[in-house]
Amino acid sequence: MHFDLLNLFRGLRHDFDLLTMLRGENHMEVLPEGYVAIVIIARGSATITRPRMDVQAGLYITPRRYEPVFLTTPGTYCVTARDHVLGLRVLRRAEGERA
Repeated sequence: MHFDLLNLFRGLRHDFDLLTMLRGENHMEVLPEGYVAIVIIARGSATITRPRMDVQAGLYITPRRYEPVFLTTPGTYCVTARDHVLGLRVLRRAEGERA
């Protein structure tokens, strides 16, 4: 579940969202071409996976607290909360794109 943190940068290239998830909750993130998503976990633990065409996950990341994870390849990512999660999600739009 994402909540707008501050709309100070509305219309610019960055969107900051507070990331809050209950244990076991899933969130699908679709990253378009040219965008970058940064996920920072402050409390709890989560797993970020990226499915491939077959059954196995093509990417499997368990971020450490306060260490940013950069998602740069376009596609669909699944964020699953292993514990109650509190963090920050930053989306940087492609050059020339507007909200």
